[in-house]
This record gives sequence, C-alpha cells and structure tokens, in this order.
Amino acid sequence: MADSPLNRIDAAAGAPGTAGDVPERVRRRYLVERDGRDRVAFFADATIRTPAFRDEGRRLLAHRNDPRLVRDLVAIAKHRNWRQIEVRGETAFRRQVWLTARQTGLEVRGYRPTKRDEQDLQRRRQPKTTPELTAPPERSQAVGDSEARMRIVRAVVQAFVRPPERQAAILATAERRLRPAAERTPSPSIVEPVRHRAR
Repeated sequence: MADSPLNRIDAAAGAPGTAGDVPERVRRRYLVERDGRDRVAFFADATIRTPAFRDEGRRLLAHRNDPRLVRDLVAIAKHRNWRQIEVRGETAFRRQVWLTARQTGLEVRGYRPTKRDEQDLQRRRQPKTTPELTAPPERSQAVGDSEARMRIVRAVVQAFVRPPERQAAILATAERRLRPAAERTPSPSIVEPVRHRAR
C-alpha cells in the first residue's frame, strides 16, 4: 500500500467540519497532535514521523491508502454528517474510499467505478450469511446410525478375525462405543494394578 500525501477527501461545499471532531473509536486508535493552525495530525504510533492522516476540518489528507485507514476517514465524514465527498489521489485510494463510502450511503465524486467495482459494492451490501446450525440428530436417527455402523463392524470382524472369542470381544467393545450417548450408562472403571516383569 503505497504512501502518498496527495490522497485526500474533501467535504462538499457548505458541509460542516471542525478539525479534530472525530468518532471516539477513531480517536482511541490514534495519537493526536495539533499544530496550531486548525490542523490535527493523527499518528498510528509514537515512533512514526509521518501521520496516518491530517484533519483540516473540511479536508482529510491521507498519507496511506490501507482499508482500515479509509474506513476511519469515512467514519469521520459520516460523523460530521457529510452527505457528499470528493476524493482525490491514487486510484487505489479513490476506489477504496468509493467502495467504503457508498456502503454507508455517502455520495462520492472523483472516482468512476468499473462494472466490477459496482458488482463488488453490491456483494458487500448483501447481508452476511452465517452457516445454519444443525440440530443434533434425534435419538431415533442416532440409534439407526449406530445400528448401521454396527452391521458394518460385524461384517468386517467376521471376514477378518478368525478366533470366535476374539470376534466376541471386538464386537462387545464396538457395541459399547457405538451405542448412542442417551443409552449409555456410566460404568465404573476398573483400574488393574500395574505388574512389573522381572528382568
């Protein structure tokens, strides 16, 4: 994301604008420095010499064009009740401002959107969908699933395990593990003492 002091947003004629009048969430994100000429500089970090943006009341000058900064600039415009803005600067900056501002209902001059930009805006305006949470299976379905799984286990065990006592042990363990949770009863665990073999 290139830096350029040429990126700017201007309020339409007659729109109000007092330097430093920003939403609280934006103010908390930046360090603020007034320069005495009705201009306020907003810094992302105390060690950076160039501000993220300057506020001149009816004009916002941006030195970067990242999406988060653009969201903050548009939030300032909305906070000041600007209805229309004019954007100048790098194409990427102007596009990002246009997308973000149009999402919030601001009119934007200074950027001519492409067909893909229009499509992108429509997609962003659509409500976000969340995947539906599925209810846990009903008990009858869970029982049916465990019975189907048990039939598969039986077929595999009978095909590959020869000693009948070993088959019975495997099937008993599988039946305990595949039984639906609703049918399970806690069984006390038996801890056998560890026997050490003599060497």
